Amino acid sequence: MKVLITGANGFVGSHITEELIKNGHKVICLVRRTSNLKWLKDLSAEYRYGDITETARIPEFISGADAVVHCAGVLRARRRDAYYRVNCDAVGELAKAALQKKDNVKKIVYISSLAAMGPSSSGTFKKLDERENPISDYGRSKLEGENQLKILEGRIPYNILRPAAVYGPRDKDIFIFFQLVGMGLRPFMTKKRLIQLVYVKDVARAVCETLNRPASDNKTYALGEPTLYSWEEVGRVISQTVNKGTVPVPLFDFVFRAAGLLGETMAGFFGRAAVLNPQKIEEFLQDTWGADASVAENELGLGFTNLKNGAKITYLWYKENGWI
Repeated sequence: MKVLITGANGFVGSHITEELIKNGHKVICLVRRTSNLKWLKDLSAEYRYGDITETARIPEFISGADAVVHCAGVLRARRRDAYYRVNCDAVGELAKAALQKKDNVKKIVYISSLAAMGPSSSGTFKKLDERENPISDYGRSKLEGENQLKILEGRIPYNILRPAAVYGPRDKDIFIFFQLVGMGLRPFMTKKRLIQLVYVKDVARAVCETLNRPASDNKTYALGEPTLYSWEEVGRVISQTVNKGTVPVPLFDFVFRAAGLLGETMAGFFGRAAVLNPQKIEEFLQDTWGADASVAENELGLGFTNLKNGAKITYLWYKENGWI
């Protein structure tokens, strides 16, 4: 199968690209001329240059593709509309273009997010049939992106994948916890909060399985290890896995909120999107983030990597590549 992937040069996209090629698919990477292609340089993939927000060019981008994986996404932005352009509007335009070329495009896979579902009740995994309640512009834009695919119903099969917090080699977000462990520090929050994680290779395998299984058509899957961790447990698992002694460091809510405000103010001063902003902090401070991934386990034949194994692989990669 010939598969076009958007966001191929990113953290998750590059792993999906590797897995697609490993599974015998021919891959077309949609990237910008200015994109950093260091994670793709050793892969036998075709490149098409452009931006998924160039709506008039989308038919050109997907020409000849049997399937499309929309992995490009805006994780942080200064303005609300910046999230919607890529996470929502581009999905709708992609679906319309696919309908024009329906003899070619046989499936679209959208990489959404657990953020589209919203937090779950304290200490529980949210079911796929529960009402979504995203609490950020990022999560709301992802949910609207999912809704844009509904025009394909009965005409072109699609899948929506909702990964939990993704970690693994090349990640720069959860990397901070690995970095602190490398420094001998183990942060913990003064109020216990729970989070679900998913190893990046499991997301990549899920994409390939949806392409291989017609029975998955038009279904939504949550992706994540069937365990909820406190951030203290995440730090402890990492430190124990790599035999690194650590000192516990308490983190208070007011510190996070202050960091979000400061980050947004400083980023605005320099004209950039903040890595930490009040909305991201509000997501981070929810009691529980978790979704029931048993449907993906059963229907896609996935066995999710446990944190102990995934953390070891990830930590060693960071170390070998000089990140730690």
